[in-house]
Amino acid sequence: MGIKVTAYPVDDNNLELKDQEMIEVELSDAISTIVQNGQMTDSEGLFFQRQLEYIQATSYDVLYPDLKGRELLVTNSEGGEGINTITYRSYDKRGETAIIAGKATDLPRGDIDGKEYSISVKTLGNAYGYSRQELAAAKLVGMPLDSRKAEATRRSYEEKVNQIIFFGDAENNLQGFYDGPAGAPALTATRSVMAQNAGSTSRHWKNKTPTEIIYDLTQAVTQMYVDTKQIFKPNEIWLSVENLQLLHNTPRSETTDTSIIEWFVRNNKFITSTDQFKDINELEGIFPNPSSPSGAFATGNGFEGITVVASSPDNYRTREPFPYVHLPVQLKGLEFEINCYGRFAGVEMIRPAAVTHHLMGAA
Repeated sequence: MGIKVTAYPVDDNNLELKDQEMIEVELSDAISTIVQNGQMTDSEGLFFQRQLEYIQATSYDVLYPDLKGRELLVTNSEGGEGINTITYRSYDKRGETAIIAGKATDLPRGDIDGKEYSISVKTLGNAYGYSRQELAAAKLVGMPLDSRKAEATRRSYEEKVNQIIFFGDAENNLQGFYDGPAGAPALTATRSVMAQNAGSTSRHWKNKTPTEIIYDLTQAVTQMYVDTKQIFKPNEIWLSVENLQLLHNTPRSETTDTSIIEWFVRNNKFITSTDQFKDINELEGIFPNPSSPSGAFATGNGFEGITVVASSPDNYRTREPFPYVHLPVQLKGLEFEINCYGRFAGVEMIRPAAVTHHLMGAA
């Protein structure tokens, strides 16, 4: 149990309210140990504890709009800190039903073609710290400690999570949406090659007419609906920032100010809002070459494409059994260090048929 000290209450900005009565405050176990060892005074311990509480809360509130992995895939946090493996079932069939005899007893089951996959749960960690001099200087002038260190570590963690969500980590058996270890369900998602334009052999939208681009979009969303016997209804289109801008900035024709994307959402059954188009930095130039569509998704490929999805946590989701936390402060030499970590397991691709990739090649 931590030691107790008396101090003034603080406001929302962590500033002392010296016009109010002092209150009794209990120090955390970690800071109490540092104080009891003579490495920090009571007032320094209380100041540091309040600063850490404020900084840690701030680091969780910071938003990172350019990291879209968590935005696009729902995160499931079941499991807890101690698990090392998650096993889930992936259903790769389209739901066909067999013709059977009237007295048949071996009716096909809905999960007959499901396969179990085990994914590893890995620890992602980092740390930040403050020197004794930083703490003393901040307390002397009544200024808060710099929260950017904590924010930087949180940013680093989220960048790693984002990278795993999209591309996995084959070496550590972490599956991503576009890549992962051999046999990962994400690798079985359907891949199609867009049609060439009428005037050349190009498949890229930069070299196509608005009518040809609309044809590509229509075919892409229709294919999933038809191939899955109307089971999956596409509700999002993922593409690079540049390709979405092309849809927004290219007119439907020379005689109208309606853009391609505006015309498409007005006339499509599934994609009825421009908000259903998701521009993603990570998708620029990662698609396989249309001449070899089974190739890997990889940054630096230089080939473009789009991904059509039936977005739902029942179809795919990320797993984070133990979300990112700040551990108790430790004194190391002349620095007070705060270690941080979380447990992450990548993507569960439950129904790969809810995802289709459409390759358009190089610009």
